[in-house]
Amino acid sequence: MAFITIPRLIKAAFLLMLAAPLALKGLHVDNYIHLHTDIRFLGATQVLANDAIIYAFMLALFYLSFLSKTPFAASIALKGLAFLAYLLFVIDSIVIVSFNTHLTVGDAASYVSYMPQYITQVSGKKDILILCAAVVTVGLSAWMLVSRYTINRKAHHILAILTIFGLLIAWCFTKNERYTHSWIYKNVVDYNLETRSESRAYSDAFAGRFRYDHKEHKQPNAPQTPNIIILMVESLSSYQSKYFSGLSGWTPNLDRIARQNVAYKAFYANGFSTNDCYISVLTGRVPIRPPATGLSGWGTPFYGFHDPAETLPRILAEKGYTTEFLIAGDLSFADVGGWVRRIGFDYIEGNEHAYYEDWDRYQFDSAPDEALYDRVYDRIKHNGGGKYLIYVSTLSTHHPFISPDSGNHSEAETVMYADRQLGAFHEKLVDTGFFEQGILIILGDHHSMLPLTRGETKTFGPYRAAARVPLIVSYGNKQQAVVTGLHQQADLFNSLKNMTSTTLTYSDWLGDIFNDKPTKYIAHRRGDHRDIISVFTQDRDYLIKLDGDDTRLIKDDSVEEDLKEELVGQVNAARVPASVK
Repeated sequence: MAFITIPRLIKAAFLLMLAAPLALKGLHVDNYIHLHTDIRFLGATQVLANDAIIYAFMLALFYLSFLSKTPFAASIALKGLAFLAYLLFVIDSIVIVSFNTHLTVGDAASYVSYMPQYITQVSGKKDILILCAAVVTVGLSAWMLVSRYTINRKAHHILAILTIFGLLIAWCFTKNERYTHSWIYKNVVDYNLETRSESRAYSDAFAGRFRYDHKEHKQPNAPQTPNIIILMVESLSSYQSKYFSGLSGWTPNLDRIARQNVAYKAFYANGFSTNDCYISVLTGRVPIRPPATGLSGWGTPFYGFHDPAETLPRILAEKGYTTEFLIAGDLSFADVGGWVRRIGFDYIEGNEHAYYEDWDRYQFDSAPDEALYDRVYDRIKHNGGGKYLIYVSTLSTHHPFISPDSGNHSEAETVMYADRQLGAFHEKLVDTGFFEQGILIILGDHHSMLPLTRGETKTFGPYRAAARVPLIVSYGNKQQAVVTGLHQQADLFNSLKNMTSTTLTYSDWLGDIFNDKPTKYIAHRRGDHRDIISVFTQDRDYLIKLDGDDTRLIKDDSVEEDLKEELVGQVNAARVPASVK
């Protein structure tokens, strides 16, 4: 066994470290595509084909660094650059597996500072062992990387060169761009290059001549001023509910509440993140960001919505409401606390409150839903007989789905835990008389950050499945109805604004859930293709490519010009500087 030496083991560990992320990504993507198509090996082979250019680049740098004629300082620099490429690949792969989207420049700028804290919060014992193993592997590999090791066998030179050229050939000739979900197996560089059109600025000439006529309809209205609780349940998706999808039966309490109150069975999220939901519900604007032309744009979660002209807290404050925002997590994450303060909430509370000191903590250092609901009861009592809006944002069902009951990493267990707490919360509101003067609005903020299942894509279609979330308005089991007209999160803002006003206002792009005014067009900011906005009507889906002056409808052969102008005009209106609209 003399051929087994420490240097050879270190080299083997180094090669294994390089190959492992590619193999794991290939396995994940292959399972994803097999789930949708029954086709095996398409995902794995396309990962190899698309990431071949990344690995060819890394291997070429390593190969050059190991040549005997390469100066030692240059060798270290080449290895460092290769490891940066490797690190980029690893992080992107983790993002794909964990959040069902790619790593983008904008997301990196927005969330990189919080990432170490998030990792420590969600890591279990197994994750820590894996992390330690990775550190040991890197340490063992460091010997070869900083030593004066060189390739000195002709066979190794030939093997390295053939491998690099083979990867380049695979990248050039075996990529499949036609598959609907091709985004998932693209490499991180190609993906960011493809979606960079989202950040392409409008020209001054285009912005100067752009006009869009937003037609509104108005009619008299009898105002009402009930107490309002908006309960936004993290990652609550239609597929998790038997009632809302016919699929998973993880939400029996939610389903019971839906049957006994007013359920909206064609309700859509306007975006793919929690911040998108905040923007839609609290400002009535679809969260389509303007082009990010500077560092502030890339690194700001609420870019384009820093100080909206109209917000729900300000509107209700004018009607005599006290407005509150409650979350059991970290208000500093993604500037949530700062943003809700800027848009006018009177009272804002996060996990810093003394009440949460003795509770276990989970994602974003949050206390479980049970604790949050207890705080809501306290705030209801604190408000006494005054009119109030309480916006409640849960976190227990955030990825990676750690059940507070068992500690297990399980989506089903975590959703069922959240459903039990929601059911108990609703029953207590009924028992304490909240519904004598109040309404409870329950909605999901976005589709869970997991791959779409075959069942939901078959039920809702590949584009709508990513946006479909439950909506229930509870009147304390006193009023039952099923609403099948199209509605969206932004409609909640408009509906509550109308409810407290003497004028009812609505349009083709903004409906009213209380007055049977469905939305004709719903825009959804996608998490897979950041450069494409999905638009849904009652019977058709449209795709709009964000591309500055050339923002356009794609796959539009059968679309009439008037409709095309309406769809593209609305998207441009959300992005062109407001001063020139």
